[in-house]
Amino acid sequence: MDLKQIEQTLTLLKTYGVKHFKYGDEDMELELDLPAAQPNDDYAFTPVAPVQPTPQAAAAQPQEAAPADDLKEIRSQMIGTFYLQDEKELTKPVIKVGDVIQKGDIIGYVEAMKVMNEVTADESGEIVEILVDHGENIEHNQVIVKLK
Repeated sequence: MDLKQIEQTLTLLKTYGVKHFKYGDEDMELELDLPAAQPNDDYAFTPVAPVQPTPQAAAAQPQEAAPADDLKEIRSQMIGTFYLQDEKELTKPVIKVGDVIQKGDIIGYVEAMKVMNEVTADESGEIVEILVDHGENIEHNQVIVKLK
């Protein structure tokens, strides 16, 4: 990597707001720590005033939020890849929206370190939303399913 390539890389990093970059090959090693992203002069920024909700919209918001308050959540207990069945090809998912599940039922699997681990329901109820797709990476404590 020559000086020109380093300058081009630095320009790209600044453009995209990257804060840390590390590169290495057999000839050299390069590590850059950049300050917090600063506004880029290449792009124009126009502040927009916040939209004021109408009285009808303001009255409708609490009604929409109320049903979400009584929903129960099932969260992941580990990091890995979530599957709706014990195989990577989705042919027959364990759960779907509308299913009624009981505490302890299997709702999916998390693959971590080449091992398929069962994800069990810690609540009973009807599935209203599945927030994680088959084959999607999940984090610890991420909501997988919402129940009512």
